[in-house]
Amino acid sequence: MKSITLPILSLIVINSSTYAQEASTSNSDTLKMDVTFVGEREMVVKDALKLQSWPELRTLESGNKEFSYRLLAKRMNVNPIWTMIDPVRLRVDAPLSLLYRGYARAGYGVYNTPIIELSMTDLRSREGTWGFQSSHFATDAPLGLVDERFQDSDAGVWLSRFIGKERVDLAANIERDNIVYYGNVKSDTLPPDTSLGTHERYLKYGGNVSFKSHHRDSTDMNHEIDLGWQQFRDLSGTTENYFEGTFSMGKFVDQERFALDGSINVDRLQMTSLQGDTTKTDGAIISLTPTATSYRGPLTIRAGAGLWIDADSQSRNGLGSTFHFYPKLEASIRILRDVFVPYVSLDGGLEQNRFASVIQKNSFYQLTPDSEFLTTSRSRDLEVGMRGTLTQAISFQIYASSTHYEDYMYFVNDSLFDSGARFSTIYDTLGVKEIGGYLTLDLFNNLNLRVAGSLFTYDTNGLEAAWNLPSTKWSIDARYEFLEKFSIDASVQIMGSRQAITQIKPSAESVAFQQIGDVYYYNADLPSYIDANIGVEYRYNRRTSVWMKLSNITNSNYRQWAGYSVQGFQAMLGASYAF
Repeated sequence: MKSITLPILSLIVINSSTYAQEASTSNSDTLKMDVTFVGEREMVVKDALKLQSWPELRTLESGNKEFSYRLLAKRMNVNPIWTMIDPVRLRVDAPLSLLYRGYARAGYGVYNTPIIELSMTDLRSREGTWGFQSSHFATDAPLGLVDERFQDSDAGVWLSRFIGKERVDLAANIERDNIVYYGNVKSDTLPPDTSLGTHERYLKYGGNVSFKSHHRDSTDMNHEIDLGWQQFRDLSGTTENYFEGTFSMGKFVDQERFALDGSINVDRLQMTSLQGDTTKTDGAIISLTPTATSYRGPLTIRAGAGLWIDADSQSRNGLGSTFHFYPKLEASIRILRDVFVPYVSLDGGLEQNRFASVIQKNSFYQLTPDSEFLTTSRSRDLEVGMRGTLTQAISFQIYASSTHYEDYMYFVNDSLFDSGARFSTIYDTLGVKEIGGYLTLDLFNNLNLRVAGSLFTYDTNGLEAAWNLPSTKWSIDARYEFLEKFSIDASVQIMGSRQAITQIKPSAESVAFQQIGDVYYYNADLPSYIDANIGVEYRYNRRTSVWMKLSNITNSNYRQWAGYSVQGFQAMLGASYAF
């Protein structure tokens, strides 16, 4: 077997070497073998097989892993360390515009119309402040029928100071008015009656003191007290002394506020006749109104009672004082954060008619020894409406009201003067129903617009008309600023038709509707009118401006009172300066 095996091995080795050389020649590979066989073996030689192994792609999982965990409560003792920080100034809001000590304003217009205003205060402080103001205005009567002029001059001083939580205000004022009687019921072109002169001059002066608390805690009792005195005089020696005092106090208890308001008005009128006789008339009104207000979320309810005493001897025909009770109720609810606020109110009170207050309503009133100043009672003053703010640029209010008046005061052109240039008064019951509202728009930059209107119906208690009261009233007010230096103010008032009562026959066709003794009463028509005004101001700088005002630009020849036509188109030019 050895002899056989060795040749085979030699052959194998030779063949392997030969094959390896061939393979080496072709593949550059080398195969070397050194084999020893023991025993019987069968050897087979084959070509080498090399397996090709390539990497394979493996899909990896992707995405957010979900974790769950829970907190373990652990109490830690923390020792804070305090560090002082120096004070700093925070600018939360934009700085306010500069406050000046005062201003001066002057102008001149047609109808020989000058206007002068002067106001000055100190630089305000926490302790208090003081100031004074004065003004003068004059103009001619329309059509030049009289030589006298309207004049209005006034001056006043005031002082305000804090004493603890109390603010004390002191004020004094003086005013001088000159009134011209230029009216004629029969025709605007006819001169007035001059038998008693064509003008009247009034002098008014007085002072007041007020106290107001400023407690920050709403549960403290806050109060406000005001005391005043005023004297009113005319050229005929009439003197009226008027004393007025008001007070208000209140505090919160939980969500309710309890308050008590009161007032007292005392008036003494002293008249001297042409014969030298002196007549004194006294009148007084006292009121006390307790109220309770509850705030329940968006709902607010206020209820109270108005307790009034009328001690006016003329009103009561010498029968002494009279007690009046006026219930007071107010309720409102805020819807959608004040977008809509429906409300209802019921109120009432007494209005004291005195010489000075009547002159403010009608400057052409004539006081005589027979004149009466009755107290007007306003009762059942009911109003239902809704107000609100739709956006920052749109706000509105609509309402309907009904009011009952006892001893309502009407003005009558008196026949004591042939032209009816002076007025007297009559009193009667009146009911007034009104529907109205307003709309304020601020839709564009620097443009503000307000539109208001009212419709009226009257219950005249059998009288011919609600004299001098309009059927409708409309107004439009607008303000526009442009180019940072110019501003325009415009206003339009539209007044409905009215009727006036006069003891002078307005025309040959007029027929008296009533006769009392030798006095006849007539109706005089007062047509509707439009009064439009516009003003332009140019601000040269922060201190100086120039302005122009155009009044009654439609040149409407309307009448506020029977026989009294207003001035036509008027233009004024002026300037103002802040210092």
